[in-house]
Amino acid sequence: MKSKAAKSAIDIVVILLIFGIGQLAGGIISGVIIGLNGGSHSSYSSSYLVLALLPANVVTIVLLLFSRYLLTTMKWLEKVDFIEVINPSRLRWWLAPLMLIASFAGAVASGCLANAWGVENTLEEAMLGLAKNPIGILTIVFIGPFAEELVFRHSILGGMLRRGVHPWIAIIISSLLFGIIHRNPIQIFCATVLGIMLGILYTKTQSLVPSLMYHIINNGLSVVGMILSGNGDDPTDELFNTPLVLYGVAAISALICIPAYIYYWRKPGLVSYQQPNNDEPNTPN
Repeated sequence: MKSKAAKSAIDIVVILLIFGIGQLAGGIISGVIIGLNGGSHSSYSSSYLVLALLPANVVTIVLLLFSRYLLTTMKWLEKVDFIEVINPSRLRWWLAPLMLIASFAGAVASGCLANAWGVENTLEEAMLGLAKNPIGILTIVFIGPFAEELVFRHSILGGMLRRGVHPWIAIIISSLLFGIIHRNPIQIFCATVLGIMLGILYTKTQSLVPSLMYHIINNGLSVVGMILSGNGDDPTDELFNTPLVLYGVAAISALICIPAYIYYWRKPGLVSYQQPNNDEPNTPN
């Protein structure tokens, strides 16, 4: 019997391979479409990203669901009831506004720190082009978050939790991987922080609903911010170029975010993970 760490490592490699195939498929499809129309493309152009991201995410979702079906049939993975995974009855809805505010504060804190530290944004122009394209908005705000939550929260994080890996180890590993795949330096930092917050939400509920909901809201607000900034309509743009202001806002935001997440993590009645000595599955309290 392979150890839980070895099995988790194999799971992660397979999932990342599927994710990579999806991204490659998106690049090939977009390249063919642009080539047939007599154009040329760069991997950083907005037109290329618009055409690549949508099929890449769709192919990733399809491949992941199909692979999970095969692996559960082969008894490698525990069969998970997908309806149960998205079951909103597991949630404490009165906590939703608190966690929405906390998640927004966490995103603001990480963004301010990244700007204060001068973390490079290599895809700023291309992402702005995506934010002004209807298909780009659809992909960034809805399809992308669903694919990423399915890959990094449900499959990687959830898989490690179901293997018995310690929750915080699972959250950190899945969050780092989530940040790295964004490749853009500023997104790597901010996405890793976001991944930790989303990982906590998923771990405590074992439902895709809260992490997906906050991921969609986060990306939606990012699109609005990019559009305002790109149009020169953002009244805070010049103010937030001041390091003192950036650090101050980051500190205030962190003071909102961190206590809320500590409270949420310690809240009884949600799904908790123990390190049992038997094979009994974890169930909600």
